[in-house]
Amino acid sequence: MNKVEKTRIMRKNWYKYKIPGGGNLNRLKKNAIFVSNGNKINHELAKCLGAIMLKRFGDVKFNSAILLALNLIEDQVNSFGFAESPTDFITEAEPNGEKNRRVDLVSLYDDMRYEFENDHKIKKDNAITIYI
Repeated sequence: MNKVEKTRIMRKNWYKYKIPGGGNLNRLKKNAIFVSNGNKINHELAKCLGAIMLKRFGDVKFNSAILLALNLIEDQVNSFGFAESPTDFITEAEPNGEKNRRVDLVSLYDDMRYEFENDHKIKKDNAITIYI
C-alpha cells in the first residue's frame, strides 16, 4: 500500500467519527488526547499510553506490569487530596512571539506553563519544570 492509499483509507475512517453532540461535518482533532473528568485516572492514563503506542508503533499492547503501574499512579495521585477545580488546557503550544519555544502543557485558567524533562540539566524559563 502506498502513501496516497494509506492517507485515503485513514481519511475515510476519520470521517466515520464526529465531535460528540456536533454535526457530521465536525471532525475531532487528529492526534489530540481528550481527557474526561468522568473517568478514573488509570483509565485516562491508559488511553494516553495507548495513543502514544499507536502514534509511534501502530499497535497497542498492555501487560500486567503496565496495568499495575497505572493503578499505582492513580493511588498516588488520589493520595494528594486534590480539591476538584477543573480547568482546560492545551499541549505542545507555541507561545506568540516565541517561535523556537514549544510548551508541553499550559493551564488556560492561569496561563501556568508546565515542562516535563528527562534531562535534569534542562530548565526552561517561565515554566514549572517537572523532571521525569
